[in-house]
Amino acid sequence: MHVLFIVNEYAGNGKGKIVWNRLQQQLSIDYQVALTQYEGHGQEIAEQWAQKDQTKKLIIVVGGDGTVHEVVSGIVHNQLVVIAVVSAGSGNDFARYFPTFKNAKQIELYVRSELSASMMDIGKLQLGAMQHEVFVNNAGIGFDAYVTRHINKSRLKYYFNKIGLGKLSYAAAVVRGLFRFSCFDVTVQTQNQTIHFQNVWFVATSNQPYFGGGMKISPMSKANDGKVELTIVHNISKVKLLLIFATVFFEKHTKFQEISFLQSEQFDIVVHANSVDCHTDGNYIGAIGQDAVVRCTVQQQAWKCITLEKSKNVISQ
Repeated sequence: MHVLFIVNEYAGNGKGKIVWNRLQQQLSIDYQVALTQYEGHGQEIAEQWAQKDQTKKLIIVVGGDGTVHEVVSGIVHNQLVVIAVVSAGSGNDFARYFPTFKNAKQIELYVRSELSASMMDIGKLQLGAMQHEVFVNNAGIGFDAYVTRHINKSRLKYYFNKIGLGKLSYAAAVVRGLFRFSCFDVTVQTQNQTIHFQNVWFVATSNQPYFGGGMKISPMSKANDGKVELTIVHNISKVKLLLIFATVFFEKHTKFQEISFLQSEQFDIVVHANSVDCHTDGNYIGAIGQDAVVRCTVQQQAWKCITLEKSKNVISQ
């Protein structure tokens, strides 16, 4: 099995470099390594390496959810590549659900025994007629994307990561955004129904339960069931929204009538607003305009994830 480490040294404001330096000192297997240099580079590296020859390959990502997003995007539907992750980001929602490597010994055991891999779904967004995006964890329209856009250019994330409190950067950005964000209306269409929602804060589309650094926003989501889930927060005050964000970590938000959950193989989401932000896996992808249609689908068995023995992750239960 050929092994490639794709390392984002800047993940977690430098945590990626620290994790990689420690890891490589402990590795005794043969491997190659590529360091990402710019946004999107992880996808380019993965695409090029995956197409080199027709042999089984293991790509190990050292980075955060954004780097995982790039790498998986580069190998979708390639049956020869297995993806693994050593978490080194600030949110690390991927690691809360999918099996990940914790140390060099675990990596070497996997490589030498060639343990099994599981096929996973990938979500897909089509924004209007031209733009297509995929997501591993989740995507969002509205407030969560608004927060993502602002947190990625804010110094708050940098300072929280410096003191080991990276998870709080999202919460801080949420509080700040509450007083600046404008709600919008949406129409959600499936093959069987059309539902209108007013005063929407956000529409989260999920392939697994977690987002925002540990918030279990979509408890029913599974990454290998051929379904995608929508979580729609609407007609709610700012104060109550703050309360809901506090309860999401403990899966208590499902009891609020202002939160709607839908599940299907495909959704068409019509946004009734002039400009609404969108993200995929925490990467800001732009804004959509008045009456734009966002089609959300899922592609089954799109990529391979490692399967570890004695894993407590949801997908291996």
